[in-house]
Amino acid sequence: MAVTPHMVLQRLRGWVDSGHLRQIDFQFARLLAELCQQEPHAHDAELVLAAAWVSAQLGKGHVCLPLSQTQPVPLFDLPPAAASELLDGLAPVESWAALWQAHRLVGIPDQDPAEADDAEACWPLRLWRGRLYLSRYYRFEAQVAARLLQLAGRQVAVSTATLASMRRLFALDADTILASLLQQRQAATFDASRFARQYLDLVAPDSLDAAGLYQQLAEVQSLAALQTLLRSVPSQACRNDQHLAAATALSRALAVISGGPGTGKTTTVAKLLALLAEQGVEQGRPPVIRLAAPTGKAAARLAESLGQALVSLPLSAPVRAAMPNGAGTLHRLLGVVPGQLQFRHHAGNPLHLDILVVDEASMVDLPLMARLLSALPEHARLILLGDKDQLASVEAGSVLGDICSVLTAGVSPPQAQWLSTQTGYTVAAGDAEGPVLRDSLCLLRKSWRFSADSGIGQLANACNQGRPEALAAIWQHAYADIQLQPWGPGAYRQLIAAAVQGYCHYLTDVAAGAAVATIFARFNRFQLLCALRDGPFGVTGLNAQIERALAEAGLVAPEHDWYAGRPVMVIQNDHAIGLYNGDIGLCLPDDNGRLRVWFETGEGQLRSLLPSRVPAHETVYAMTIHKSQGSEFAQVIMVLPDQMSPLLSRELIYTGITRAKQQLTLYADPTLLAQAIRRRTERYSGLSERFLSSRRQE
Repeated sequence: MAVTPHMVLQRLRGWVDSGHLRQIDFQFARLLAELCQQEPHAHDAELVLAAAWVSAQLGKGHVCLPLSQTQPVPLFDLPPAAASELLDGLAPVESWAALWQAHRLVGIPDQDPAEADDAEACWPLRLWRGRLYLSRYYRFEAQVAARLLQLAGRQVAVSTATLASMRRLFALDADTILASLLQQRQAATFDASRFARQYLDLVAPDSLDAAGLYQQLAEVQSLAALQTLLRSVPSQACRNDQHLAAATALSRALAVISGGPGTGKTTTVAKLLALLAEQGVEQGRPPVIRLAAPTGKAAARLAESLGQALVSLPLSAPVRAAMPNGAGTLHRLLGVVPGQLQFRHHAGNPLHLDILVVDEASMVDLPLMARLLSALPEHARLILLGDKDQLASVEAGSVLGDICSVLTAGVSPPQAQWLSTQTGYTVAAGDAEGPVLRDSLCLLRKSWRFSADSGIGQLANACNQGRPEALAAIWQHAYADIQLQPWGPGAYRQLIAAAVQGYCHYLTDVAAGAAVATIFARFNRFQLLCALRDGPFGVTGLNAQIERALAEAGLVAPEHDWYAGRPVMVIQNDHAIGLYNGDIGLCLPDDNGRLRVWFETGEGQLRSLLPSRVPAHETVYAMTIHKSQGSEFAQVIMVLPDQMSPLLSRELIYTGITRAKQQLTLYADPTLLAQAIRRRTERYSGLSERFLSSRRQE
């Protein structure tokens, strides 16, 4: 007997009751079953199951459900035997796309990918190149690809004066180099070749007398002698990725700058914005520049770090006046309309700006990116910053990762020639025919924060490259800035004691009545990060244990929900108040001794609310690694569970490691850590293929 949609629903219902399937996934399948009754199709049963499946995939962060993969996608993460029972009597999954070519509820591949909004009512599901989408997410993906490709294809004229300014801004600073050289030469471990790579941007030592250069670096004493030495190094043998990124962004409406921590993304953008503002001032129209990030914490850090970078630049008064003096969240930028899905700014009411810089772009999900691009004026430039190797967004999609998949294609020959001419470096070109997006991408490789003597840098690199075999040597090296604490007797108590030690400094400031800004600065230096939310190794268990230990030490008095020093994280957006999921506040007394909850803003200011007005929140002595994205701390304790979890992955571990700037203590089982580093997170989408398939003949 043929399987019917009703039979599929009956099979699914049991998995809802067991928690393997969300109620929303089941209800979407039920809706499709009802729609199928109006005009039955021979393969409605497959469609009903696929509806629940693609909805469940969306809940896991996937934009689509691949139907024709060589390696099948796990069905609701069920054991093979249970999955076989669900699929019993149905056509093979790899044949479904072909079977639905004429189904009235499925948009077919050759239809326009960006139809009007009401397309969802006609086709609840969409097919594209063997991928099944919810119609809305199909439209989001198509819109993001089309707009980014449009921006990438738009070249912008650069004045001769601006190009000259760029070369001056990125010229080697002999004073700084000499000071660093004299200091580093005092160490017995001084390595002239490493110094040349780091400070002279040398990448091709074989093209010059490297031995002679290294000898001179070991002996030079005066500024004049160093300047003579620098002039002898051919620019073709060097490569400064920050300089190349600025040159790329000057000439393109879209620039995507990716790099790990300490690679100088903010420094690069500071110089880039100065150049763009200078060019606008010369032309009589200073540009309107806006800065944004996904979270309030990331926005505040962007504004602070960019402001610090701009201080050191030689800017004229008109250029400095054009620089942005703050940053905000993307939601605030777009303008939330309470009770509506649409923002205040959209295609019909675009943003008022000429240049938009978005930091921590890896956190931006597909729907938010689609709405942001829709609200971008036609003439505007877009600069995306982020680390392509970090965790993808919490919601569906991995937009930055999909964009950066094009990096392997190399720049086009004309772009390589232009970059070589403007910077003096030798830039290799990719194939003449290649993806349109490739000429807008920039990768910063050199870290100024983590040297070869940095354990954090070594650990991050081993994790990022998926080399767990390198971990043993890293731990044996006994780097001063990293420490591994394997789980064993007494380790958990030691963890709680270390957290108390980490937080006691800001709580001492609270007791002493220090200024709010001072307390925040001290609080932001230390953070405990978890991989999980629940259990003794997760946020809920650790927050309770740490709060209890702090109370026993006399550092807090949690007799009531609100007490002086309590850190909280907002877990629900409140557009009316202007606080969003992930924003962190501190409960502190005001000048009159009344408790208020203080938050840092993207403009570098502090605002406070009565505790009763704070949106849904939780205590945050411990936070998940996911929530820590966009933040950095001088000292980090990272906690992994004592057993393997599906949440543990290479991207998660890398993100946690790179939140630490100076000191990292990792509580983890070494074997489990190695297993996690081997596991890559994969987000199913068609965005990367849309970019890679949009080729042009140069």
